[in-house]
Amino acid sequence: MSAVMESGNYVLSATLKQLHILYRENRKRPGTLLRIGIKPRWNAVIGSRNECGIAINSVDINTLYGTQGEPTIQTLRTFLGKHLFTLAEQGIQSQDPLERSIGIACMSALSQKFLGCTGTRRRGYLSQCWKTGDEFVRDFPTMSHVITPDETVAVVGYESQITPLRTWCRKLHVIHVNPPETLESVLIDNECADLPSAIEYHASGDSERILAAADVVLLSTSTLVDNSFERHMRSAKNARLIGMFGLGSSLIPDAFFERGVDMFSSFRIIDPESFVIAMENDYDMEHSMKTAQKQYLMMRPDVVFRESSKRAIPRHVAIPGGP
Repeated sequence: MSAVMESGNYVLSATLKQLHILYRENRKRPGTLLRIGIKPRWNAVIGSRNECGIAINSVDINTLYGTQGEPTIQTLRTFLGKHLFTLAEQGIQSQDPLERSIGIACMSALSQKFLGCTGTRRRGYLSQCWKTGDEFVRDFPTMSHVITPDETVAVVGYESQITPLRTWCRKLHVIHVNPPETLESVLIDNECADLPSAIEYHASGDSERILAAADVVLLSTSTLVDNSFERHMRSAKNARLIGMFGLGSSLIPDAFFERGVDMFSSFRIIDPESFVIAMENDYDMEHSMKTAQKQYLMMRPDVVFRESSKRAIPRHVAIPGGP
């Protein structure tokens, strides 16, 4: 396996190449970088042609404060005014996690024009979008339609949209680079317990064993930022279904589907103004993304479903060429 494939850059480079093709075929002009927002959990970018993008932040934001953070801020300022494609290419080749995240955020910004259901179906994929606050998505999370109650689900990364899955599968494992105390609550009454008890948390060192035994594997785009994507894909070789999930998965799926990913569940940024307000004012952009943007589910058309999943998907995910 080549060094590029091993590093995880293969799927990102292929995604960037596909974006170049889409912009050329559709005669779209990409913008330049206007602003960068560094958040506790997310990095966000704004482009000169109303582009908005987001990627997970794996760097402690405290490192940007004081004299220690000044060189980093000055470096980030040099990115302003550069073409989004240039920064995306530069970022995904970088070994610096902050620069890499910003590069992926630029790819997210470039992807937004091509995440609509019509265009996605035209490229041959199953796709469905839901409006803000849609009751169906609120009551039945999109990923609940592709798993069955007897299955084991393993997740790499963690977001609030994962928590409801504990009621839709037999066992839910979460692998996270952060220590468990950042994810768990402690309930004190007559006894003391860590919650939620329906989710088992694991250190990243356990990922190979957990993923190899899972029926469904869900990867967040933190695996792209920390270069672990290919390693986790190899570990998930026995999984019936592999998906990308979370706010940071706001990317065109083409190259990921070719690599073996079966599904994307994320958000399309349809309201740039709300995105900018959230970037400037919100501690965590997750609420704004879920209330002001549009949720979507995209899948490869050749995914093999179990019978119970087969019955759910056609009702809610349109077939290419369909209405």
